[in-house]
Amino acid sequence: MEMTGIVGLIMIGTGVLLLVWSFLAYARHRLTENFGMIWGATALCLIVAGIVLAVTDGSFVAVMAVIVLLGLMLLLCLFGFSIAISILIMKNQELAMQVSLLNQENESILQELMSAKEQKAHE
Repeated sequence: MEMTGIVGLIMIGTGVLLLVWSFLAYARHRLTENFGMIWGATALCLIVAGIVLAVTDGSFVAVMAVIVLLGLMLLLCLFGFSIAISILIMKNQELAMQVSLLNQENESILQELMSAKEQKAHE
């Protein structure tokens, strides 16, 4: 098998892996919708590029293979970073909701305290 075919198959396999991985991360609420869409589109582009590369014949295969493999490693690192960022975004939203609920509860307690002080002052 030619080198372009091997690199193309690696790209297709990585694209399928990335597509499945991003879907599973989104399903487990570890990836936000925006990052999920970006990684899904990236995986589809990677699959299409791998198919095109596997079909075509090129002379600069060795250089292209190294560039593609380095790019794939960078892509997987970026995917890990986007999962970490997504988790932090979701935790931040959850904490903001909890703070809002605590503020609301604090206001109701203060209102009850003020009404109790007013009742005590009228007695």
